[in-house]
Amino acid sequence: MKGGEDIGDEGIRRAFAQSIGAPPLRDLAKGRRDAAILIDDLTRPTPSYRILPYVLKELAAGGLDDSQVRIVCAVASHRPMTRQDFVKKIGLDLVERLHVINHNAYGNLEFYGNSSEGIPIWINRDFARSDLKIAAGMITPRGSFFGGGAKLLIPGACGLQTILATHSHVPNDRFRQHIDEVAQIAGLHYIVNPLLNGQGGIMAMVAGDPEKAYWQGVRLGKDLYRTETPEDIDVAVCNAWPKDIEGTQAGMARVVLGGKGSQLLKDNGTIVITAACPEGFGFHSTTGPGTRWRERILSEVRDTAGVPHVRTILFSPNLNKYDIPAYFGKSTIFCKSWSEVLSILEQEHGLHAKVAVFPCGAMQYGGE
Repeated sequence: MKGGEDIGDEGIRRAFAQSIGAPPLRDLAKGRRDAAILIDDLTRPTPSYRILPYVLKELAAGGLDDSQVRIVCAVASHRPMTRQDFVKKIGLDLVERLHVINHNAYGNLEFYGNSSEGIPIWINRDFARSDLKIAAGMITPRGSFFGGGAKLLIPGACGLQTILATHSHVPNDRFRQHIDEVAQIAGLHYIVNPLLNGQGGIMAMVAGDPEKAYWQGVRLGKDLYRTETPEDIDVAVCNAWPKDIEGTQAGMARVVLGGKGSQLLKDNGTIVITAACPEGFGFHSTTGPGTRWRERILSEVRDTAGVPHVRTILFSPNLNKYDIPAYFGKSTIFCKSWSEVLSILEQEHGLHAKVAVFPCGAMQYGGE
């Protein structure tokens, strides 16, 4: 991807000083009873340990001290974070200083009624009852749209019923608008969203109004994440870094291909997903194996007969053959070693195949 240099501490301070579409965070904090800050979990590479100290300084300047600030990890329907996870995510100092909790999609929820799409809105109660609501996630491509902004709230800090209904019944062309609508209903005040380069550094950052700052971040993202995607290739090697902590996230390696996977590859082409998965297959109660949502996705995959055939290989040293079929489909080929991958590719495509390699496939942007 095009990428960019790390903006450093000065760049982070500048993003807060140039608040987009909203007063500076320190001004929003004045007169508030307390504040809650949503962060994402380890399945996302947001460097919260770099960003939160500046958020806390802004809140302190507005009159909110540590005792009035709560960190809520918006795990959606992923597994909860452990203490050691929090240390990795925000640093030991903040784990010791602040009230840090996991969101629970099954309880401790506040009901806000239904959205215009008829979706029941259940929000984390600790976040809902806070006087100042902040979301500190990151902006990255997600195929047909960009993650970031209010998406950390929905699905991140919503009840399971809201998560399931949103993913099952909100049309794709309304998905982003629905997220923003729910954020307005819940009263999200402010977002802080970095954009990351290929080394995990912060190459840009936006802060301010949940919608205006987000869309400015998307404009930056379409430039900084942009990646040339050559056509008529035999093999696309898509690495899931930096969202490859577990198998449930490995499919994000194909984000760079967007909806163009079958167009970019020749008939009988191959997509190779590479994912470290140090935590193994992982856990996802909404889209995991055997869930209705996963069964629907697999059914759609089975119903794609007639499109150019593209095989998928998933390579991970930390998964096993039993992890793959129920999540990625029985047609996905699993390889535990790179030599296995090469053997299959040489057999199918010979030694002179045209190959495209996407080292950060989970956050590269191949265009619309």
